Amino acid sequence: MSHSEGTDWAGEKGRITKELIARSVPDLPSRYVHLCGPVSLMEAVKKELTELGVPSERVKTEVFGPALGKPVPEPAAVTPPQTPPAGTPVALPTVSFARSHKAAPLPPDKTVLDAADAVGVPIDNSCRVGTCGLCRVKLLSGTVTMAVEDGLEPGDKEKNIVLACQAKAAADVSVEA
Repeated sequence: MSHSEGTDWAGEKGRITKELIARSVPDLPSRYVHLCGPVSLMEAVKKELTELGVPSERVKTEVFGPALGKPVPEPAAVTPPQTPPAGTPVALPTVSFARSHKAAPLPPDKTVLDAADAVGVPIDNSCRVGTCGLCRVKLLSGTVTMAVEDGLEPGDKEKNIVLACQAKAAADVSVEA
């Protein structure tokens, strides 16, 4: 549990460590371990389990998103702007990444995370379906819509935190990435 504020949680707080695992699970090397969660969490815990002597054949995993992590974007991942019959160019909304000093077009069918991938802006992510919350990012300006908001924590919306994997916009936006 890394965000226990506002809950009744009375257990351990912080990230999963070798020390926490060793202290919490007696006879660990003889047990079977089932991991479920974001790929980055499972990879970190698997490494810790190996260091604690758990044979890899005793570690089972289940992901709730793509098992391979972030997909490699295809060169045509961003749709070029279309021109109306009159020949006047139509500008797509743009997403600006404030920390990276980069920007990308944001077609209506693409998310902020898709645009970030297309221009090489790193935003942590795992499930890409709005449930893990790993891609949470601060919206600095503009308005987005999100089909799924399960990965947001209480109070996130009030702090302008959005899920990059779900955030779509019809006008220019800026995020802290």
